[in-house]
Amino acid sequence: MIEKHKILILICIATLMRSIIAATIGLGNDEVYYLTYAQHLQWNYFDHPPMVALLIRLTTVNLLFTSEFFIRLGPILLAAINTYLIYGICSKIKNENAGFLAALLFSCSFYSSIIAGVFILPDAPQLFFWMVSISLLIKIVSAIETGKNFNYSILMFGIVAGLCIMSKIHGVFLWIGFGLYILFYKRCLLSNGYLYASVILSLVIISPILIWNIDNQFITYTFHSNRVAINRGINPSSFFREFLGGIFYNNPINYFLIITALIAVYKNRITISIPIKRLLLLLSLPLILLLFFISLFRDTLPHWSGPAFVALIILTACYLAEVAQDLNVNFRLPKLVVTSCVFIVFISFTGIGLINYYPGTIGNHQEELLGKGDFTLDMYNWDFFKNEFDKIHTKDLQSRKTKTTFIINNKWFPGSHIDNYIAQPLHLDFIAIGKLEDIHTYEWLNKYRKKIKMGDDAYFITVSTNFQDPNEQYKLIFSKINSPIIIKQFRNKKPVRNMFVYLLEGYKGR
Repeated sequence: MIEKHKILILICIATLMRSIIAATIGLGNDEVYYLTYAQHLQWNYFDHPPMVALLIRLTTVNLLFTSEFFIRLGPILLAAINTYLIYGICSKIKNENAGFLAALLFSCSFYSSIIAGVFILPDAPQLFFWMVSISLLIKIVSAIETGKNFNYSILMFGIVAGLCIMSKIHGVFLWIGFGLYILFYKRCLLSNGYLYASVILSLVIISPILIWNIDNQFITYTFHSNRVAINRGINPSSFFREFLGGIFYNNPINYFLIITALIAVYKNRITISIPIKRLLLLLSLPLILLLFFISLFRDTLPHWSGPAFVALIILTACYLAEVAQDLNVNFRLPKLVVTSCVFIVFISFTGIGLINYYPGTIGNHQEELLGKGDFTLDMYNWDFFKNEFDKIHTKDLQSRKTKTTFIINNKWFPGSHIDNYIAQPLHLDFIAIGKLEDIHTYEWLNKYRKKIKMGDDAYFITVSTNFQDPNEQYKLIFSKINSPIIIKQFRNKKPVRNMFVYLLEGYKGR
């Protein structure tokens, strides 16, 4: 079977697997938060640029279809395109065997295939534009520096890199990698006017981020700079979380193969174009090494370095294809690549079973903190709480205990879940009342929602996985806080999580 047929089969199988995952588990805490972005479009948001919101609007047909599958459809489609893109890149710089291996390794990476290929996160559009940028940069460093196509590729890179930054600010490392390549190996490009035009195009495209931050006292910059600023002592736990998380997110087998390929690069055992080899290293290692360094002092998240590993996957595929060619045998998939494929399938479907069917919780078993620390509960059956809360609210209305339509919370999580899975389906009004660093984009979203007025009642809902006592938060702004009604949730007949519903009476003003 020729490689072009194999790649189409691979894309179909991987897309089916991603679709099953997307349709069978609930939205995670980050996903349901980013869904709030799409409810009111802005040029930028407290945490990220707007591309993820536009992607949600596109695949849900302007929020007409809001099931988990349609919300996640964008990452699923982009992952399929990305798989073909990486196949095409490797096929051109090495051969079709390398292309198919790259597509397999890409599909076996938890970051590229699941985190950015199923879950609706800013990483999904970011990775797509990152892949297109790699393709354009390879054309640029491989081309003769004359002719319209060369300059056209430079201009297109400026546009695509700008769109990548509008997905997630990490996209700036595309320009950093390309800039380092120019300074080290291609200074003659500094005399090319199209390069500066490309920079201007990127700046124009990302200008909404700057304009929005000017209007909002540079809140995005101050928030994220506090997350990564180096002002503490050595933090070994953060470093090992970054290191070990990177290994898992990229698939441990992939990671081992990547290290092997880097050693081969060091020993000059990969025969691809030297400019391309240099470019791929500069598009990967600066971001990875910088995050390793920052993680020594501050908390980082392993998926931040995810796009950088794509360039290393390309190098790894080229190396594996070359090893097979050197052995002078008919091309067969290396056993480690096959094992990598089996591993991601096993972990993915084990995860579905764990989320939906694990008896009880793998977290805390105390009543008030039941399920705390259980990461599977973010994506488990929030519709149950909607139905149970509806019974409480209906009973309160019938007994004339209250007539409120308000639900409030003081955190973006679990506030976003309560908003999406309880308030909106029941046509109730959700607002977040709390500190900016706790409610994030709800600070802006509140302005477009119904306002709570003096004397109004409101329900405060909290869950045992992230319990918050409203007496600590709201005792000064409500006249009375009633004792909670506790709703117990079960998973496979074992208690898994509690929801606490407080009726707060007589709003006194913020």
